[in-house]
Amino acid sequence: MSDFIQASIRSSKQIIEMLSQRKPQYMKKHRIGAGGDISLGADLLSEEIFMEYFLELGSVDSEESGYIQGKGSDIIVLDPLDGSDNYLSNIPYYGASIALCDENRHTKEAIVINFCTQIAHYSDGNGIKYINLNSDLEISKNQTLPKCGIFEKSYSNPLLCTKMYEQKMKFRSLGAIALSLASAHDVNFVFFAGNIREYDCKAGLFLCNGLWIKKSDSFLLVSKNKQIFDIITKIAED
Repeated sequence: MSDFIQASIRSSKQIIEMLSQRKPQYMKKHRIGAGGDISLGADLLSEEIFMEYFLELGSVDSEESGYIQGKGSDIIVLDPLDGSDNYLSNIPYYGASIALCDENRHTKEAIVINFCTQIAHYSDGNGIKYINLNSDLEISKNQTLPKCGIFEKSYSNPLLCTKMYEQKMKFRSLGAIALSLASAHDVNFVFFAGNIREYDCKAGLFLCNGLWIKKSDSFLLVSKNKQIFDIITKIAED
């Protein structure tokens, strides 16, 4: 396990403990962050903890504070709290998205941590591994036949929802795109309608290596099923 993955896991454990306290200051709204959303106290405190570990490994480009100079030439693209609205609403689906990139922003390693299940998905480019942060043990996932996909931001795309319903496609909208991309191997598809930011997808897409991927200015689609991939691509492009 690399220094980057170890640092991601150690910092995430600290953040999980911090977030579990749900203090009023964690819910307070602050400035608009580099990614364009208003940062919560929880976002900024999570970022602060990650910085303690990451600036020794490289510079950090964070959704909250933007580019922060660190050691070496590597760049870590960070969303310190993916699904912060879920955290604010006490919906248990939020975590962190972290990609280690070279100086040209090509991803070398990536990890997505679900702070609620405390399961991390990570890869150095040689397949995905899973680790339980409670036990620090690698785990394997049972292969099941999925019935649903994930359609993030479906609430703002009713026409696309109607077209997918007509194709008898079941989906859920979970509210944390990086976590959803990390689960793309387990579901029928992951679909995001809109122009997605690098902070949201840099790590998740690295974990989707080997799947069908379509990324444009208007949508992002990932699926392991070519038939489903083609159907949704046609719906999105019509």
